Amino acid sequence: MDLEAFLQGIVDFTATLDPRMALLLFVICCLGEIGISILFLLEFLWVNVGINLGTGKMPPWQLMGLWASAQVGRQLGAIILYRIARFGMPALTRFYHKIHLDRFFNFLMSKSGAIGRFNITSPFSVAGARLIGMRLPMVLVLAAKKRPAMLALGVLLSSIIFDGLYVSVGAIFGMTIEDVKQFNPIYTVLITLGILVVIYLITFLIRFIIKRRRQLHQPSTDLPTTPPQDKVV
Repeated sequence: MDLEAFLQGIVDFTATLDPRMALLLFVICCLGEIGISILFLLEFLWVNVGINLGTGKMPPWQLMGLWASAQVGRQLGAIILYRIARFGMPALTRFYHKIHLDRFFNFLMSKSGAIGRFNITSPFSVAGARLIGMRLPMVLVLAAKKRPAMLALGVLLSSIIFDGLYVSVGAIFGMTIEDVKQFNPIYTVLITLGILVVIYLITFLIRFIIKRRRQLHQPSTDLPTTPPQDKVV
C-alpha cells in the first residue's frame, strides 16, 4: 500500500459513522480524561470529520453519532478519575494544599468581589477551567465537595465548545473550498495539520502574552516597598 492510498483510507475513515471510528473516539476521549493522550490526534480527527461534513460526505446525524461516542468516553474517563479522587481523598487533599490551590482560589476571591460571588463548582466554571488546562484541579475540587453531577455537566459543556471548534473549522474549510473533494488525500491531511498548527500557535501566543503581562506586573505587586526613612545608604 502506497502513502496516497494509506492517507485516502484515513480521510475515508473519518467520513462515515464507522463503528471502528466511534470506538476510536471513545477510547481516545476516555484515556484523555485520565491524562493519556497523543498530541494532535483527537483534533486531527475532528477537523477531518468537519471537512467531510462541509463537503457533504458525512450527514449531520452521523456526526452526532460520532460525537456521542466521544462524549460517552469522556464521561466514563471523568467518572473514573472522580472515583479515584474520592477513594484517595486524604492523599489528594494533601496534594490540593501542596500545590496551593486553596490559596489560589482565596486570592482570586479577595481580589475581586465578582469572583468571590462566583460559584467555583458550577458547570460553567468547570467547563471554563477544563478548557484552560485545569481539568485535574477541578476534579479534585469536585471530588472534595462530592459534586459528580457538576463534573458531568462541565464535561458536557467543555466538550461542546472544544469539539465544536475543530469540527466548525473543518466544516467551514470544506464548504469554502469546493474543490476539496478532488484534492489528493496528501493535500487534505497536510491542510488539516496546517489548520491545527495555526490554532495551536494562536493559543500559544495568547498564553505567552498573558504570561508576559503577569511577569511585568509581578514585581510591583509582590516586592515590599521600603519607607524613605528606612533606606540603607
